[in-house]
Amino acid sequence: MTEQGGGGVKPGNDGTGARSRGTQNRADKQPGAVAAGVGEPGGQGGRPQPESAAGSRARGVRAGWGRYLVAPRPLGLLAGGVPPVDASALFTLLEEDPNVEAVTQVRPSRSRGLGAIAEPYPACPPVAVVVMPDERARALAANPQVIVEIDQPLSYTPASWASGGPVMAQTAADPALAVPLAEPGRLSVLVTGSDGEMLTGAHVWAVGTGATAHAVTGPDGRAGLTLAADTPATLRALYVRPASGYWPLRIDHPRLTGDGGENTVVMRALVETFEGFPDRAVTGWGAQAMRLHQIPPTYRGHGIKIALLDSGVDITHPDLKETVHTGYDFTRLSGERTWHTDATGHGTWCAGVIAAADNRTGITGIAAEAELHALKLFPGGHVSDLLEAVDYCITHNIDVAQISLAYGVPSQLVAWKLFDAHAAGIAVIAPAGDTAGPLAHPAALPDVLAVGALAHTAAHPASSPHAFLQQAWPGPYPAPFTAAGPGVDLAAPGTAVITTAPGGGYTPADGTAIAAAHATGLAALLLAHHDHLRTHAMPRTPARTSQLYALLRTACHPLPGADPLRAGAGIADAPTALGIAAAWQYSPAAEPSFTAAAGYPQA
Repeated sequence: MTEQGGGGVKPGNDGTGARSRGTQNRADKQPGAVAAGVGEPGGQGGRPQPESAAGSRARGVRAGWGRYLVAPRPLGLLAGGVPPVDASALFTLLEEDPNVEAVTQVRPSRSRGLGAIAEPYPACPPVAVVVMPDERARALAANPQVIVEIDQPLSYTPASWASGGPVMAQTAADPALAVPLAEPGRLSVLVTGSDGEMLTGAHVWAVGTGATAHAVTGPDGRAGLTLAADTPATLRALYVRPASGYWPLRIDHPRLTGDGGENTVVMRALVETFEGFPDRAVTGWGAQAMRLHQIPPTYRGHGIKIALLDSGVDITHPDLKETVHTGYDFTRLSGERTWHTDATGHGTWCAGVIAAADNRTGITGIAAEAELHALKLFPGGHVSDLLEAVDYCITHNIDVAQISLAYGVPSQLVAWKLFDAHAAGIAVIAPAGDTAGPLAHPAALPDVLAVGALAHTAAHPASSPHAFLQQAWPGPYPAPFTAAGPGVDLAAPGTAVITTAPGGGYTPADGTAIAAAHATGLAALLLAHHDHLRTHAMPRTPARTSQLYALLRTACHPLPGADPLRAGAGIADAPTALGIAAAWQYSPAAEPSFTAAAGYPQA
């Protein structure tokens, strides 16, 4: 590759190795973060709070303004005769422009960790994050020396109502087409467990023909929903998802009472399905489908570093407090700025699948002895934060990085940054997306292993939302919400997966990110225990990552009747991937049973 920094300035070699905002530079170390250089995650100087961006929010919403990424175009991509622009000179011009508000800069350090492998020509140049008028951004993008991209907010890819996905999002393209009622209706829902407990923190969606109403139950188990464009009679479905301990519920065409009347919904407890749970450990259907229960108990991923780029992890959970070693909050939105709190639960779900401790209760993660880093990017994160988080992985010698979040428009800067991660020997795994359509980004990129989600007809009770998605054939099948395309590499369990939940409980989780967590855990086992992939046998290089991807794909079994565009090579078989099918014999008496009649795998 040719020099990327332009003008002889390579990323991270600006004399200070600092990541700065304008001329300011202060330490801003997060609690529990691994020390890296001066104290910032990539080994650079402290990242300050974006005061100018906060100030713009304080002034209200401004039409015609946006948040952008600006970088010098790499030398090899410049048209003939066009000179490169120096990154420092470009950023100085931006800071001096009265129509541009500088937020921060991403100048990754390559002075430590795996970053040295990507030297001397990292693909991703230094990046400035700015707020400016859209017209100014278009004019700047016309300069052939400069790359300008929108600093897109990160999010989870939503499942659509048409796909029957777990989020049940309203898909109306234009909410202005909804016809609101002059007096919005009120709907009261009381959510209780089958044991009579009032369920706090349960999410309730009422999906109508005109809009979707949502509320969360309070301490008394009650949720009050406002029906802006529907009556109880026009609601198409009622969907309830408890915080933990219970199965979710979907009722099609519910008969509900409005006008102050109360509608009681009774949820089925997990303990009714899994006798003695969580005191009695459970082996999920996903682990059985991948034959993870048939590998030696000494295969735990010891010595492998995994980064989970998600919403943080609740490290107070008994199954996670000893396995999630450290992390970093890249959002900087909360006053505490902590990575060990999880506002959505999503990161905690994935963490449990990957690395829940083997304490003979609840569940056990696939790579229970791996070192898990929780990199918080949601809510509030942007693509610029993702760039920095990937640099954290490079400078902290991460082996496997799971990027659970997505962005809407392809980003060349993210593609270059993930190329640098691949050059540093880091395996990057991402969910294919809960889109029921095209692959999400960054899963669509060539250096990323894209994982689709599988469902199982006998892994949930009849009242579960998954029961409405059953297919004609038995066994695992592609979940209706999973993305489709030639870029899907393989598939893994992604519905009704019992995993850890914030607050110390457990919950059935869905989504391609849950499927990706299965692949992440298996990848850690291969790197720790496969004869040809262990670090002492093969150094951390792009070749090791490519071989890891190849082993995972070739160990897959195709799913009968499944579309390869949705299932990729199929579902990975753990003993085959690890090369131990003939090397270790297990006792059939110790194998968990899958009770199809009851519908649940049990330990």
